[in-house]
Amino acid sequence: MAEPYKPAARVMGEKMERRFSKDVLYWRRVERLAVFQEPGNISSTAFSPTDSSMMASTSSVKLSVYDSTICEPLVTYGRFKHAVFGAKFRQDGKLLAVGDTEGKVRLFSVRKQSATADGRKAPLRTFKAHESAVHTVVFTRSGRTLITMGDEGCIKIWDIAETNSTPLKVFSAVHSDHIRCGDASRLSDHLFVSGSYDHTAKVWNTKAEGNDALLSVDHGSPIEQILLLPGDAFIVTAGGQLIKFWNIASGGILHHTLHHHHKTVTSLCLATKGTRLLSGGLDKRLNVFSLDTGDYKLIHSFSLPAQILTVSISSNDKFIAIGMGNLLQISMRGEPKKLEESLKAAEAENAGLEYHKKMPSDAPVVYQLLRGGNTERVEFSASRIPQAKLGKIDLLLRRFKHWKAVSVLFSEKYYKSRPDIIVGALMQIYKRGALTVALSGRKSDTICPILSFLMQNFFRPEYLHILLETITVMCDIYGNENIEQKIAKMFSKLHRAVQREIEIRNKLAELRGMLGMIIQVSELNTGKFVDNEEDNAVFGEVVVTPIPFVMDTNGWNKDNGFL
Repeated sequence: MAEPYKPAARVMGEKMERRFSKDVLYWRRVERLAVFQEPGNISSTAFSPTDSSMMASTSSVKLSVYDSTICEPLVTYGRFKHAVFGAKFRQDGKLLAVGDTEGKVRLFSVRKQSATADGRKAPLRTFKAHESAVHTVVFTRSGRTLITMGDEGCIKIWDIAETNSTPLKVFSAVHSDHIRCGDASRLSDHLFVSGSYDHTAKVWNTKAEGNDALLSVDHGSPIEQILLLPGDAFIVTAGGQLIKFWNIASGGILHHTLHHHHKTVTSLCLATKGTRLLSGGLDKRLNVFSLDTGDYKLIHSFSLPAQILTVSISSNDKFIAIGMGNLLQISMRGEPKKLEESLKAAEAENAGLEYHKKMPSDAPVVYQLLRGGNTERVEFSASRIPQAKLGKIDLLLRRFKHWKAVSVLFSEKYYKSRPDIIVGALMQIYKRGALTVALSGRKSDTICPILSFLMQNFFRPEYLHILLETITVMCDIYGNENIEQKIAKMFSKLHRAVQREIEIRNKLAELRGMLGMIIQVSELNTGKFVDNEEDNAVFGEVVVTPIPFVMDTNGWNKDNGFL
């Protein structure tokens, strides 16, 4: 059976691959549903672990529980004389705890509320927990005990079944400044962590005797948020512009640092079953990091209209609550769109230069007209050959109109914004042995865009091979011809760019040699010298990757090169 014409594959660079990665497509579906204006700054948001649509938020003296599906408040708790903070659901989603500026901690039932005479909801329990404000409350894994952390630096453990105000355990004056964050283990009922404005994060065991922490690490700036990662081997602290990962299983070693925010990081939360980390900050950015690949890379970033104070996400990643000043935004991640589904199908079919959708493979229904005006359905014995809708460039390549294809490629529509399409087409033409014919006989209106494209993209590693062949062919064709002055200037400009790149690579090679000598001398002085062959076998050879060089074709000056 005849095979249909397969469109030329796109040569996608790192930036283009990130644009169409599964993570980017996954998080790009997040859309804003509603924005609520609250009486004060949003101090906390939290989603129920069992009901992904139920979200609680605190603002000034108001505690509200919303249904994120319909974006309406289910209930508002208003029996507060002072500001409330740190809304936290229990693991079964039946209890909700908050602290306030008086040092009181209240427990509410979010399924069966009791009402006072004026119709406002009353708490199930009220503890006079601390002498100062309580910004953090945490339920333990079992849900039978509650951990409260006060601004005076004390931590207390409470049995929520008891009606008296006597804590089970007290850690007195364990921090020298306000405690503003904490988290509890998902594996143990006795392990939890705390973060303070005294720059320290501490790991605690409720079974341990005395007032000492199991471990303490110094973040270097006031800690705004802390998380205990699944598995209890790492903690994440956020403070200042940095997010730090600490290996508590190895004694509190600093494992990794993220520098993607340029203002204070205010909030952290886990998503996608603990494999993604969301961070929000005063720079109005909400970043998504990968935790399961080992490189903690930034996989997506949202830009928001105001400074982010708090972020939380539902257990199924469907809803995101973001506090921005006195504004509460509820966003929802929608279902996969047609473009995303088509891109997945196109990837499986080796996507062409332009977006295309696969035609239906089933044969059309055909009816035969019989005598008397009756019709009879005709069944085909062979299915229709699947074909793809081709773009303009693929149609030209299919008809072997290479010269015309190059003219279309280097129109303003493509060469300034779609280098992956151009390189893919040039590779297809080169494989057919028609690159010389396709580039010959050109005028300045095509030669200048070609040279401009080569200068902008020649030093990108993924494009280097085919663009080197293109430059060679261009020099062979127009090297001995009488060409216009502006074309000659662009050729000389390209020549200087190549010379500069060679000089940079030579300097990098020299730098590599000097670094190697420094490392060897350091190892000899410390007595930890390892033979080169053994070192290379373990760590691999040192590789220096130069930064891709991009030419600005509009900023060149005749006298001094660049403006």
